[in-house]
Amino acid sequence: MIGFLDGEWTLLDEYGETAVSFTSFLDVDIKNDGQALSYPVELGGFANYNKVESPLEIRVTLAAQGSESDFEYILFQLEDYKREAVKLVVVTPSALHGSMTLESYSYKRGRESGAGLLAVELSLIEVREVETQVTTTVITKPKNPTSAGKTDTGKTQTSVLYATTH
Repeated sequence: MIGFLDGEWTLLDEYGETAVSFTSFLDVDIKNDGQALSYPVELGGFANYNKVESPLEIRVTLAAQGSESDFEYILFQLEDYKREAVKLVVVTPSALHGSMTLESYSYKRGRESGAGLLAVELSLIEVREVETQVTTTVITKPKNPTSAGKTDTGKTQTSVLYATTH
């Protein structure tokens, strides 16, 4: 896919293009969680299937300096990424975190040295994809109920009919 960008911090779309242009990548907070079962297990019964890995959660804080129209465009892009099913890639100097989707964002506006400043915190979560397999099973039934075979269900009592003549 995408190689590490030497020393660069960025946010890319699933095609490797810059997702949103920012002046500074301020910080990243990564939560890589798992959950072990919480009930007693038989001695020696603990195995890999007793643990579940949670999706990776990443919080990224970005800042941009610019004009009002620059900020409107950035917020418009973020709203699109939040609303649509788009996968993003968070690139840091030490790791590449792909298959992330934007769950939410918050932002602050301010002024620094006479220029406008926009600080945005993004909350991303890993999209876990699985391969599904579909099988088709054909169940046939008899064409009519009388075509089913007969089954003996036990003994039957024989009855005799006597005829008398006068």
